[in-house]
This record gives sequence, structure tokens and C-alpha cells, in this order.
Amino acid sequence: MIKVLIAEDEFPLLRGIAKLIEKADQDFSVVMLAKNGKEALEYLENHEVDVVFTDINMPLVDGLQILKYIKEEKPWIISVVISGYQDFSYAQQAIRYEAKRYLIKPIENHELCVLLQELKDQILSQKETKKDMLLKKLLFGKKQIGNSEYESRNSEEKIEFRNVYPVYMVAKAYCTSNIEESEFDSEFWNNVDFRIFLKNEIQSLIGTYTYYGKYLNEIIVLLETEATENIELTVAKYLQRKEHIFPIAIIAGDVCTDIFEIGNIVSQLRKKLRRNWKYGRCEVINEDNKCSLFRMKKSTEESLQYMIKQGKFKGFQELLTEIQKQMEEENITQYDLEETLKKILMFIQTYETGFLNEEISNPTREINDIIMRSNSLSEIFEEFVFWCQRLMFPKAEENTAALVRRVDAFIQDHYTERITTKMLAQEFGLVPSYLSRLFREYKGVTPNHYIQNIRIERSKEMLLNCPTVMTKDIALMVGYVDASYFFKVFKKNTGLSPSEYRMNELSK
Repeated sequence: MIKVLIAEDEFPLLRGIAKLIEKADQDFSVVMLAKNGKEALEYLENHEVDVVFTDINMPLVDGLQILKYIKEEKPWIISVVISGYQDFSYAQQAIRYEAKRYLIKPIENHELCVLLQELKDQILSQKETKKDMLLKKLLFGKKQIGNSEYESRNSEEKIEFRNVYPVYMVAKAYCTSNIEESEFDSEFWNNVDFRIFLKNEIQSLIGTYTYYGKYLNEIIVLLETEATENIELTVAKYLQRKEHIFPIAIIAGDVCTDIFEIGNIVSQLRKKLRRNWKYGRCEVINEDNKCSLFRMKKSTEESLQYMIKQGKFKGFQELLTEIQKQMEEENITQYDLEETLKKILMFIQTYETGFLNEEISNPTREINDIIMRSNSLSEIFEEFVFWCQRLMFPKAEENTAALVRRVDAFIQDHYTERITTKMLAQEFGLVPSYLSRLFREYKGVTPNHYIQNIRIERSKEMLLNCPTVMTKDIALMVGYVDASYFFKVFKKNTGLSPSEYRMNELSK
């Protein structure tokens, strides 16, 4: 509801304007009828309103003093002058105090309706922006925010929320380290019609606030509604309605009673989703789909250890195939999948005498990287088996420096194409995590970052040498299909947008 104060010393006219406003648009509520400027100021000092309609000539305190107070003390309030005078000097002073409109009595109904719609659009837009800024701060800013942070621009301007429901969404798989843009289309969420669906399904929806999570493949959606809603049922309906490019997991929280806690609530939803999302499934995570802990059979564990000790890789591989089948039958969660693969690595580390510790710098990250690169359980096991073979039977590689030079040359020749670490590993017959580690040791960055750096440097050259070529075309020419993602990467690397960089450099 948009709160309105009207200041007018002619009482019949005061009541008439109030009726006109409330009749013209039910979203406006006249909360104060001030018979003079003094009453208006006293109310404004202790209450919040969105719009003030004021006459100019009033006893005790005139309308210009009200306008001055609003501009200096509460600049977010929109002021409208109602006057019986067509005096140009009054209009000039009203403009100086940033009045939205100068209306001449008597007010025409059509003119008022047009003005109210303009006011509503402006106020709702301002409120949406303020809410968005606060929610970003609560989600991504300080861990604890005091009450003063709940206020925007001015200590007396409160931001009010109705019912806020948090929804956390992840596509493909849960990420714990990083995901390359080439392995997950950054435009994926733009093509997901979730917001449109919610708008059509939830009649009391006031606003939808969407934010990218920590990684490209996750988003946070905060829904503000007028009434209480069954959000879990709504998101379940969304998942059932069509096929998706990647598996999507959604978890919806209960209505948030304290907006300051929204960051903690989303964090808890994230943890709950990680523990309960069945790998490769589109599903809503709730109390009903809690999963039992996956355990390898004791006989399988003992056989694995035996095969590792004896160096019998074929038998080891057959056991992994059995484990994969067991996982498929039991609909394993990604969390248990990662824990099981880490346990197998621990067996190799413990029982394989030829094992080199430096082959595994961070098991948790490297296993998650395998999962993020893969599109199925069979792909995960295929890469994992290849990695285990290398760990169990290390063999002499070609000179590492020579290998990195070959990879570098390949990247230089193909950087304009879609290249991933997985593709490079297949090209050179290596495990992606191992290739990435070798490359980082010699180049100081991963292959993915190296490719990104080359593309940015080439784009800089083209921005300066080809001033008539549009930046979106340069993005395509250096290997970025998504121009908006190119702009984001370019600014992150240079601190400037492509057009700003071009302008700055060419003006030197």
C-alpha cells in the first residue's frame, strides 16, 4: 500500500482530494489529513509516508516549508503541490524543492489518474531497488548485520517486507570448487522460465529477487508474497512440467520471519541440498526424500584392498563396475558418491607402495572436478578408473616441459574454439586433474585461466586495431559465444568494460 499525506487548510477540499485519490487507485491509502502545515510537519517527523500532496498557502507553516523539509530530511518522499494560484514564482520554488508536479485547483480526475500511475511506478521501482540492495547485502555481505543496516539511505527510512520465501536451485551437480564456463553454459539460467512460471502460478506474488550463487550453476530466488503460499508444491510442479538440459535440484525454505536471517537460512538450504540430492536426478529436496547412507559392501571393500595390494588392476576395475551398478540401483546422492570415491583413493594411498602423494593435491576438489566435467555416472567412473590406473601404475611420461609446450601450442592454435580441460586431457591422453596440475606448475595458472588470458589479450588488440568492429563481434572472434559473459570476464580482468577500455586507450 502506498501511504499518502495531504496538507490543505480548506477542510471540504481536503476530504474531496482524499476521496479522489482513493477512488482513482486502491493501491493508495490516505493516512493523514493535515489541516495546516504544522500538523503535516509533526506527522512527517514521526511517521513514514510515500507521497505528500500539499497546498502552498496555509496557516502556521506553509507548503514551501514542507517541501524544504522533505528535500532536506526525507528526500525519498515524493511531493506534489496543489494550488489555486498560477503564480510562476510558486512553481519555480516548487521545482527548486524537487516537487514532482504542480497541480492547479480544481484537480481534473483524468490528470490525477495519470499522475497516480506515474507515482506508483516510481515508488514501486524505488522500493524494489532498495529491497534488492538490502537482500544482496544480507546474502553476500557481512555475516552479521545490525539494525542500522536495515535502513536505506537514511536512518529513518525503513524497508518493509511481507512474506519472503527462499528458494535455492542447482543445475548439473553440486559444486564445491569451481566450474568452467565451457562446461556449463552461463546462459542456462536466462533460458529457464522459472520467474515467468512463478508469476503465473502465485497470485499473491509481490516481487521475485534472483541472484547467482557462489558458482555459475546455482541461483538463489527470494519470493515476496502478500499471502502465505505452498512454495514447495509450486516448485515441484515446475520441475515436472518439462525436460531440462541438466538435472536441476530445488530446495524451498519456509517463510522467513526475520529478514536478517535470510543469509543463514540460504546457507542451511545449500547444505541440506548437498547431503540429499540424488546424483543426476531432477528433484525437489524436502523431508520426504531424505536418503539412507550409501555403503560399499564389506566384501567389496576387502576385495578392493586386496586387488590394490596385489597390483591386479583388472580385478580392481571389475569391482569398480560393481560399485557403479550398486550406486545406480540405490540412486546414490552426490555427497555419498564423493565420499565413496575418496575412500577408494584412501585405499590406494594406503596400500599401493608405488603411490606418489603429490599425484593427489586435493582429493575432495579433484573428485568434484571430475563430477562437474561429467554428464553421467558412467562418465564419472570412466575418468576415475583412468586416474586410479595412473596412481597405481605410475609410468615415465615424456619430458613434462615438452608436454606443457605441446599443450600450449595446441591452445594457441585453437583458443577461438570451445576448449575445456577435459578435451585437452583427451587430446594428450591424460587425466584432466593431472594435466591441470602439470600445466599450473609450469604456467602458474590452469589451462582454463590460460585460455581466458589469451582471449582477453587478443580482444584488447582487436579493440584498438579494429575500432569499427563491435565488441560483441570481437567476443565471437576470440572464442566467446556469449557476449555478456565476455563483457563480465573482460571487466573482471581489466577493471573496465570493453568499450571503456577502447575509449581510454584510443584517447591517449
